[in-house]
Amino acid sequence: MCCRGMSYLPLLLVLLTATTFIVTYIIAIAKHDVSPDFPYISDTGTKPPESCIFSLFLNMCAALCLCTIYVRYKLVEVLGDTTEDTKLRRLNKLGLGLGILTALGLSLVANFQETNVEAVHLTGAALVFGVGVVYALIQTSLTYHMEPEFNGKYICRVRLTLTIISALVMVMTIASATVSRMQKDSKTDKLHWKPDEPGFAAHIASTVGEWITALVFLFYFLTFVRDFMRLKIDVRPQIYVRHLDEEPTYPGEYTRLLA
Repeated sequence: MCCRGMSYLPLLLVLLTATTFIVTYIIAIAKHDVSPDFPYISDTGTKPPESCIFSLFLNMCAALCLCTIYVRYKLVEVLGDTTEDTKLRRLNKLGLGLGILTALGLSLVANFQETNVEAVHLTGAALVFGVGVVYALIQTSLTYHMEPEFNGKYICRVRLTLTIISALVMVMTIASATVSRMQKDSKTDKLHWKPDEPGFAAHIASTVGEWITALVFLFYFLTFVRDFMRLKIDVRPQIYVRHLDEEPTYPGEYTRLLA
C-alpha cells in the first residue's frame, strides 16, 4: 500500500505541483499568452485566468511542501532520539529552517507575478531553487549520516545524484538567464521570445534548465514516500475543563512542535 503512514504527503505535493504546471501551461499556450517554445514556469501563470489557477494551487503546494518538510524533520528527530548524535540533530534543524524558506519562496512565486512585482517574484524563485538545492544537499548529508543504522546506501546514492543534477542545472539556468538578459533587445516581449531575436538561444537554455530543476525537485520529494510509510503523526485533543467558562490548568507534560 503506497499511502500508508504519512506517505500521501509527498505524493500529493508532487502530483498537485505537476498538475498545476501542466494545466497553466496548456491554458497559457491555448490563449497565446506565452510562446510555446519552453516558457518559464512563472510565465505560464502571469495572465488571467491561468494566473488565478497558478496562485491558488501553488499556494496549496507551498502548504503541502511545508508539511512534508516538517514531517521529514520529525521523522529524523524520532530516529535521532535513540542516539546522542549532536551532528544529526543540528543538520536536521538546519534542514527544517532551509525547508521553511523554500516553502515561503514557493508562496512568493505563487502570489507575486513577475510582470507585476518582479523583485519579490525573483526573491521567491531564488528561495525555491537556490535554497531548495541547499535543502536537498542537507537532506542528502543527513541520509549519508544515517547510513547504515537508519537507512541503506541505495537511497543515499539516489538523493546524491538528484542533488548534483539540480545544482548543476540551476547554475546553467542562472548563467543562461544572465546572458539572455544581457543580449536581448529592449523591445523584446518577455512572454513571446522569437527565434530571430538576440539572446533567444540563451533564453531557451535557461527555461529548459528551470523545468529540469523543478522536475528533479519533484523526484527528490518522491524519495520521501518510502520513508514516510514508516511514520504516523497523531493530533489528539486534550481538554482541561468541563465548562468552557472555567479557567484551565495545564498539568502533565506536553510535546512541542519544534522539540
